[in-house]
Amino acid sequence: MTDTPQLTVFAITVVGIGLTILAFFIREGVITSSIYKKGVELYQNKSYSEAEVAFRQVIARHPSNDLARLLLGDTLLQQERVEEAIATWQELTIRAPKNVDAHLRLGMALLKHNQLEAIAPLETAKNLFQSQRNPQKAEIVAQLLREINQQQSLT
Repeated sequence: MTDTPQLTVFAITVVGIGLTILAFFIREGVITSSIYKKGVELYQNKSYSEAEVAFRQVIARHPSNDLARLLLGDTLLQQERVEEAIATWQELTIRAPKNVDAHLRLGMALLKHNQLEAIAPLETAKNLFQSQRNPQKAEIVAQLLREINQQQSLT
């Protein structure tokens, strides 16, 4: 079988386009990873407003990055922007219903505001821990739920 010049040019073009697309996605991943790492570093250094900017940039570049959303909620909470943190975690529990950390953080934040609203996400977290075969954490959350119920029965 002989290659025609047009077929060779076409094959080279397809490979070139494929490599360009691959390079783009690799570059985007490296940049996003760098921004994420900077956000974590800023958070650890208690530079919460700067960490918030970094996590928002990660989410803008990679909207399905649930870990960045989780940490954005933590960052907002550290800035005493509790309602925004709660909204972030609520959104994450809808986007990723099996994200046990989102349910747990949401429940703990709600617990500080209104114990009744905290019960549902804490129950979900307990159930997720059980389904993930993590009975120790499930029991810790179950104990917290029992304490909430006891406090509610006293009032």
